[in-house]
Amino acid sequence: MDVNASGLHTVFGPVPSRRFGRSLGVDVIPKKLCSMDCVYCEVGRTTMRDIIRKEYIPTSWILRELALRLALRPPIDCVTFSGSGEPTLHAGLGHMICMVKGMTDVPVVVLTNGSLLWKEDVRQDLLAADIVSPSLDAVSEDIFRRVDRPHPRLSAVQVIDGMCKFRKEFKGTYLLEMLFVSGINDGDEEVLRLRDAAKRIAPDKIQVNTILRPPAESWVKPVDHERLLKIRDMLGPTAEIIAPTSLKAGVPSMNMSQDDVLALLRRRAMTVDEIAEAANIDRQAAETTLAVLRVAGLATLVDFGGRQYFDATRD
Repeated sequence: MDVNASGLHTVFGPVPSRRFGRSLGVDVIPKKLCSMDCVYCEVGRTTMRDIIRKEYIPTSWILRELALRLALRPPIDCVTFSGSGEPTLHAGLGHMICMVKGMTDVPVVVLTNGSLLWKEDVRQDLLAADIVSPSLDAVSEDIFRRVDRPHPRLSAVQVIDGMCKFRKEFKGTYLLEMLFVSGINDGDEEVLRLRDAAKRIAPDKIQVNTILRPPAESWVKPVDHERLLKIRDMLGPTAEIIAPTSLKAGVPSMNMSQDDVLALLRRRAMTVDEIAEAANIDRQAAETTLAVLRVAGLATLVDFGGRQYFDATRD
């Protein structure tokens, strides 16, 4: 089956990333397959929770679509493996990383929840990437289960040990993200446990984050900025708060179709202005596109944090 005929859309964007600039996303996992069911996930609740690695989407499909997109020479700062679920669940990830590095000179980034780094084959697959960013939200087992809702065979100790092993093997840039949820993992005791775990893991940077888009669970609340500043200081000199950013001024975006816009919304909720910027269209055209998607039942409007976001209809 041809990739385009399948409607798979494994490649999406470029997306304005707060950490990596203009990112061309590569989604190698069906929605929503993951090893965790994080309460804050902007993609929605996990419907398939697993830790078994398989070729869930044919590697050839993904590479073909990516080659076609890169042939258009999109203005990008990186290619990022992320999207609808946990990318390290795909058994062909290592091969895809190596192939992408032969297609483009921009850095290859992998965003992962870090839950499978205790597996030797996962660590080997990630060695060819330029930047790997696992997330660690808790050290205490009870808090780990409350915020990340992991597969029953996973534990916080196991996850942290895997991150430590990977640090010893990986020569690229290692960024440890910590996302804080108000009233769950933002207390002083847990922050200090996270600090001690980070010392063992020894990332290049700790990136402090909170919820900025509609989460999987409506009761989840972000940590306020003053508390984030205190958490950053508690974590030490390598910690930084991830600041909002936008696409670089003066750099043209790719012209995106309605299907391309929907592909973006399937991975993250976005405002009208974000869609206009990413899709290289004016605000009125973005509003029209989003209105069409809403009428078709493909997108919904969500209020969060005083802002209005458009989200692909979650099934």
